Amino acid sequence: MIGKVIKYKFDNTSALNNVFGGRIYPIIGAQGGATPFAVYDTTSIRAEGSKDADSHIDIVNVSITMVGTNYGTLQTAVDNIRSTFVRMDETILGVNVQSCSFDTVSEVFNVDEETYGVEVDLNFRMLKLK
Repeated sequence: MIGKVIKYKFDNTSALNNVFGGRIYPIIGAQGGATPFAVYDTTSIRAEGSKDADSHIDIVNVSITMVGTNYGTLQTAVDNIRSTFVRMDETILGVNVQSCSFDTVSEVFNVDEETYGVEVDLNFRMLKLK
């Protein structure tokens, strides 16, 4: 479900779409495809509830990994992801996101392919609709 939100935001937020041009993929990117591109992966989902009631909130942890040849472009994209997702409170394509928080960012350089990789970890609080 969170994939709908991520894809929608990347496609409909001009700061992200101008950089990635729809090149946002679940789990694995297109081999030999154009850069920059981004890949998202749900790393965990846990119910937030109590012993007295069923949970209607899920905490969904997501990693967004961006790959490109220009370090500065990816750093700007990190800022754009943070401003697009963090503190969002909206329903997109039937998926209700109550909030989103920034967790971590990490970077790597692939010497063989001469590309940078930047991973942004986000935590979404999602209301399960019945």
